[in-house]
Amino acid sequence: MVMVRSESRRIGILGGTFNPIHFGHLRVAEEVRQRFALEKLFLVPSARPPHKGETEIVAASERLLMVRKARRGNPFLRASAFECCRGGTSYSVATIKYFKKRFPGAELYFVIGWDAWCEISTWRAFPGFFSMANFIVISRSGFDSGCDDLLAPLFPFALKGEFCYETKESYRHISGCRLHFMAVTRLDISSSMVREEIAAGRSLRYLVPDRVADYILENGFYIK
Repeated sequence: MVMVRSESRRIGILGGTFNPIHFGHLRVAEEVRQRFALEKLFLVPSARPPHKGETEIVAASERLLMVRKARRGNPFLRASAFECCRGGTSYSVATIKYFKKRFPGAELYFVIGWDAWCEISTWRAFPGFFSMANFIVISRSGFDSGCDDLLAPLFPFALKGEFCYETKESYRHISGCRLHFMAVTRLDISSSMVREEIAAGRSLRYLVPDRVADYILENGFYIK
């Protein structure tokens, strides 16, 4: 692993199964990168996700290659092979530790979806990882910000003594790291929907990048 000296750098991490990656993932990555002025945002395909029971998961090496094809042309997005090469079950705390070593001194921003946030108390090393990186919880349906501190009741009980309110969508951890809630553009695209389109023999245009669509069809992925 190459260590990169980093001072006041902002590095984003967006993990997922990416089975397959689609424009919804890429749009989220771009909006988060821009909103938080990230120098780079790494897309990290999981080797074997601990909280998903998908039966149609393509090999990690193939999903990584699709991510690399998808991010091509965007100098701010990178594909990370860490979880794929590490193998076994993918745990976020290990990924955060890896990026802390790779970018010492950098501010890390770990991006998760609303569904993941709702089950975060089941994650390995909870709640210790909140002192290791800033967290960004994204939602495509937005957040009702009609009342200050509306999100506080949504915290898992173990977190309520560790965060203090800053803004309607931002909380400060006792370590100095922050937890942000961010609404992103709603694109009604999901990996399961893409797989269904493939199985039905329908077009993937405007659902996934052309390079990804070509690779899927060339290799016969997701065809039942």
